Amino acid sequence: MWSDILVTFGALGILLLGMDWLSKGLKTAAGPALMQFLQRWTTKPWQGLVFGTAATVAVQSSTVITITTIGFVNAGILSLQNAAFVIYGSNVGTSLTGWFVALIGLQFKIEVFALPLVGLGAMLKLFTKTVKKQGVGEALVGFGFFFLGLGFLKEGFNAVFLDIEFSALSQWGLWGILLGVALGTLLSVLMQASIAVIALVITAVSAGVLPLSLAAAFVIGANLGTTSTAIMSTLAATAQAKRLALLHVIFNVITGVVAVLLISPLLWLILQLQQALFHDPNPAISLALFHTLFNVLGVLLMWPLTTRLVLFLNGRFRQHSPGQLRMLDASSLSIPSVAIKSLIMETLHVGQLISQQALMLHADTPQTSAGLNNIKQLQTELNGYLLKLGKSKLSAAESKALNELIKNQMRLEMTIQLLPQLAKQLTSNATAFMPEQTLWQQLQQAHWPEDAAKVRSCYRDLMKQRHKIKEQLYLLVLTERVSTDNGGDQLLRIAELRRFNQQLTKAMLSLGALLTTTDGPTSQQEQEEHSHAS
Repeated sequence: MWSDILVTFGALGILLLGMDWLSKGLKTAAGPALMQFLQRWTTKPWQGLVFGTAATVAVQSSTVITITTIGFVNAGILSLQNAAFVIYGSNVGTSLTGWFVALIGLQFKIEVFALPLVGLGAMLKLFTKTVKKQGVGEALVGFGFFFLGLGFLKEGFNAVFLDIEFSALSQWGLWGILLGVALGTLLSVLMQASIAVIALVITAVSAGVLPLSLAAAFVIGANLGTTSTAIMSTLAATAQAKRLALLHVIFNVITGVVAVLLISPLLWLILQLQQALFHDPNPAISLALFHTLFNVLGVLLMWPLTTRLVLFLNGRFRQHSPGQLRMLDASSLSIPSVAIKSLIMETLHVGQLISQQALMLHADTPQTSAGLNNIKQLQTELNGYLLKLGKSKLSAAESKALNELIKNQMRLEMTIQLLPQLAKQLTSNATAFMPEQTLWQQLQQAHWPEDAAKVRSCYRDLMKQRHKIKEQLYLLVLTERVSTDNGGDQLLRIAELRRFNQQLTKAMLSLGALLTTTDGPTSQQEQEEHSHAS
């Protein structure tokens, strides 16, 4: 008895490990391509729905798709409206995985193809050098482990749980259904993988351990449990991430309530269809069909409500701390190419804040330490994300972009350290920064990368003006109108100002150019929507 329980527990571990490897491997292999496809083919609601469904089936994790979608929304790659339908599609994709388990995982001798997949995947993982091939190998190992765990799990149910009277719960009516929903939600939260819970429930139904009505309640609960990961990932996230997580919760709750209310008619309809088509109802297929039907029904209910729901959500979470990142959180790291795009946009924002601080100097506006502290806080958070990203598997292009980001972070750090020195110049010359006004305004207001040419032109004009000022200073020293000591002091101030302008402009231009090289630049419409929403 105990040995059978331990085998079942181990089988569950193999299944979860397989899910984890499968999702990570496919995510690694398809990261940049996924972002390109997402931008090009989710402009319409039905496209987002199809993409969310297909991506979830491919990656075998609605949680991964949800977290990835949050990262896309943060980076401005995807609007909240389009992201909503990707989330709907991820729920439908989860239900299609149930079909895969019911039709293949429980109908064939799994070891026949699972073990060769593990062997092939291990060879690719260990003996290939490219990141994509290693990702494919990891995915194949995960795929094999998933079905090996499923096979052992089926044997464990037959040996351990067959004599337990779960059918007593179904006699409690609505209370039994609600208890099943609660247990399914709890399992999904604990495992952090609703697909694993669904595979578990389908296996239990196939083994005759769970009655169909109670198993359906477990599946509804698993659907609700998927929102836990999105909620936890947005506790300290951006406003856009919180909006999408709330949308996910609203969709799953509405879908779950409708499924509970219609559980009996839907199961009756499914049984009638199976009897008419096959004359021998298969409970595993019935459960997979139930899961698909109530998710599709949820999409149909939410489709006409989505536009108003997005408008409602755009009015939520508007409070924004000056020292808080606007587009970057943990979800952005799910795909390196998305993280790089978000880091570029956040770093450009820091550069604009530094330009704003410089303009305040020119306007002789009293500066508070809070402004500089907020910028330093942003820099600290960005450095933390750069370190985390550096530990990820990166392609050659992504590694090059990361090096550029680090270089520009150092340039901006230099300008931050120079700001207090520039403030001291105002004590001796209130108009010291007059020539810089145009450049600083351009840097603060520029749209990147569209305004890069204007910034270069402003910088060149400024350098010419500063060169003339230096020539005039040399002449004043030569004619003894200015002492050598005073002239040297002014020259030092000009050098500090030149270094500030050079490093700030160089960083902003480099980041703007880097933004154009990231996969699929953000459309102007999505940039405006993201800016308005934040």
